[in-house]
Amino acid sequence: GDFVEVYNEESQESAWDAVVTCFFLDTAHNIVEYIEIISKVLKDGGVWINLGPLLYHFADSYGPDDDMSIELSLEDVK
Repeated sequence: GDFVEVYNEESQESAWDAVVTCFFLDTAHNIVEYIEIISKVLKDGGVWINLGPLLYHFADSYGPDDDMSIELSLEDVK
């Protein structure tokens, strides 16, 4: 399964001390959904480390046949 399918399970809730993502967020059609899942799977006091762009894969690719995505700036993510 994909990230949403695997980690949006009840068994993953508060299961992880840390989540590390590398060139990952830019693959999301809905970055908010990814961030919510990351927050849900982290234990209280857990940390999230992200390396890579917040915008890349879907940037500048809007055409009539392209998928739309939610894209946030670094300030929005903070």
